[in-house]
Amino acid sequence: MRDWRLPENRREAFQRAYSFHLKYRSHPGMVYSFLPAIAEAFDLDDDGRAWLVWLNGNTQNAVTSLLLLEAAPTAAEWPAAVDFWNAHFRKLEWDTDRRHQKSRFGEATEKWYNGDWGRLGAKGWLQHPTWEAAWTFSKSQPYMGRLSAWSMLEYARILLGPAVPDIGSWMLDDLAGSRSHRNGLAVVAGYDSWNWDEGEPRRLGIVYDLELLADDLLAEARARNPGHPDVGRLTMESILCTYKSWHKPRRRYPNVYADMMYNRIRKAEARFSRSFPLLWDVRRRDLAEYLRLEDCPTDPGLSPEKQNHYLETGCPVMLHREYPDDMDDGFMAAGQRPLRKDPQWK
Repeated sequence: MRDWRLPENRREAFQRAYSFHLKYRSHPGMVYSFLPAIAEAFDLDDDGRAWLVWLNGNTQNAVTSLLLLEAAPTAAEWPAAVDFWNAHFRKLEWDTDRRHQKSRFGEATEKWYNGDWGRLGAKGWLQHPTWEAAWTFSKSQPYMGRLSAWSMLEYARILLGPAVPDIGSWMLDDLAGSRSHRNGLAVVAGYDSWNWDEGEPRRLGIVYDLELLADDLLAEARARNPGHPDVGRLTMESILCTYKSWHKPRRRYPNVYADMMYNRIRKAEARFSRSFPLLWDVRRRDLAEYLRLEDCPTDPGLSPEKQNHYLETGCPVMLHREYPDDMDDGFMAAGQRPLRKDPQWK
């Protein structure tokens, strides 16, 4: 069995992981699956899609965004979304990266609607054809920091199409803001000490080399996934961050975001005493059965055992079904695991 932790195997491991996430649209937050499905279910026009961009830019949790959209199907009804947020504040789950902005959703949304962002609707995104202009527009919106603005630009591209540009640079010189995917590139490049602060790659003089590597990885990914509409810097940046976290205890692994979304849906169902058939249907449509926890009762799900398996064995979980040559170490062998016990969410 090949040890995929070794420097000489990392590039291939990364490319396989990237192709895997592209195939199953299982990027962070499952946004490539869920956001278009939500927009179609609500029959949103472009302005409605821009409203959903704003909602998910705040929550970074498609289940919460769906609940807010149900409360306020159009941007003009934004006070109803704020009322719902107020009434169910403790039940509603924001992504960890947005937890500090959760308490400001009402203030931010009022400011957003009454400013150019809400007034312009989809035109606010579509009138910025260059990535620099779209990036500036995204960052200008209320309570959107660099990471949140980057994600919201991605949601706009998902919901409004390629007229919203992909990021045109890896932005590796943004020393604090690009640390995560820059370190992911360092892992792929074979550096054993890679978990650096923002200044170390510049001190070592490798930022330019990492940019060349990123461009080369992207060109290779396009060749491996010909014609795939989601191949680009936004999605590759996400998987570089994910791949980096394979190398940290109790963090990421292939298909982790599908597992996380399973937890998010189940938690919302418990808290709101309702079901989300739309989201379960999308999972059945886009994910292979072996990737759906709801259909795999012995899969341990989001757990230290699954998170740490690659670190301990050198073999990533889940990828062997796509690449059976030398990635299957029997981790998910049928009949060898007890039934999973989901948390009792409140």
